[in-house]
Amino acid sequence: MRYCSNVTPHSIPFVKAHGLGNDFLLVQETDLPAAGPGALAARICNRHCGVGADGLVVLGASTRADASYRIYNSDGSEAGLSGNGLRCAAAWLRRRDPRGAARFALDTKVGLRELYFLRTERGAAVFRAEIGRPSFRASDVPFCPPCAATEPVVSFPLPVGEREVPVVVLSMGNPQCITFVQDFADAGWLRLGEEMERHPYFPDRANIGFVRVLHTQGIEARFWERGAGHTPASGTGSCACAVAAHLSGRTGRKVTVALELGEMEVFWREDGMVELTGPAQITAEGSYLWPESATGEN
Repeated sequence: MRYCSNVTPHSIPFVKAHGLGNDFLLVQETDLPAAGPGALAARICNRHCGVGADGLVVLGASTRADASYRIYNSDGSEAGLSGNGLRCAAAWLRRRDPRGAARFALDTKVGLRELYFLRTERGAAVFRAEIGRPSFRASDVPFCPPCAATEPVVSFPLPVGEREVPVVVLSMGNPQCITFVQDFADAGWLRLGEEMERHPYFPDRANIGFVRVLHTQGIEARFWERGAGHTPASGTGSCACAVAAHLSGRTGRKVTVALELGEMEVFWREDGMVELTGPAQITAEGSYLWPESATGEN
């Protein structure tokens, strides 16, 4: 970023946190530049010219929760929800709370979400979060194949290049597309994820999850996220993978999800609510300098 001598930078305080390597920068809504949160996300999340993160979390005032919560991908687009981002936000709120509260409510784009502090583990705060009830309506994803798909969308043959990839499609507050593999390397999941994210059947793009079933109570997952690309972990993605595994008869309702840097627990309750348990760790804090004359362009 270049500055002219007559430009005064706007200092934006931030905190950096991650959930098993899925990292976020957290800022207060009152500190946003005039260009808006999307423009800030695209600049501050840049790993070479900014601070670096998978996404930007913006917390503000709320009349019905501890804080309002909005999340933006590293390309500047807004996401509906992030399970790891929720826990990182709760870790920040808990750090700032002199009482050390154990319950937090966040007012998200897709409704209120509650989180419960369980313990501290290797420097990280472990939370159980109510992520939401999955929707299997294609219109909620949205998923728009040329011919209407039977709902729930399970084992749908998604055309990718010259082959068809069987997928489970659902919404976890954001669009999720899940496919099962025997071996991640053989599946070429990074290249495939990049292709599938922008598949024309997903008008708002999609988060792509690749699942290897270990046993009835455990799965392993890899993620290519909408607007961020490869992430070592995904909270809503882990929930979607667990739901898809149970829906297709491969696992029970409660599973351990093995990720690149650790594990999370997902429980799809009988009432439809999906719970996610995992760590969030604050790693840094500082100030990002935003020139008041900067536009939203990179």
